[in-house]
Amino acid sequence: MSDEIIEEEMGETIYDEAGRKDLVESDEMSAGEEAFMQGYEDASEEDEDEQDEEEELEN
Repeated sequence: MSDEIIEEEMGETIYDEAGRKDLVESDEMSAGEEAFMQGYEDASEEDEDEQDEEEELEN
């Protein structure tokens, strides 16, 4: 079984902070890649917040 599959089964991926931290510590991901994915996560959270606000206004 590959490391990537094992990480996904444990719930740690490049899409969550703990998974990214582990990948940087094990030199499987650079700090720059980690920062890029952090920006991706932050943008996704902002989109979700905006959608929630729009749904509240519609109701």
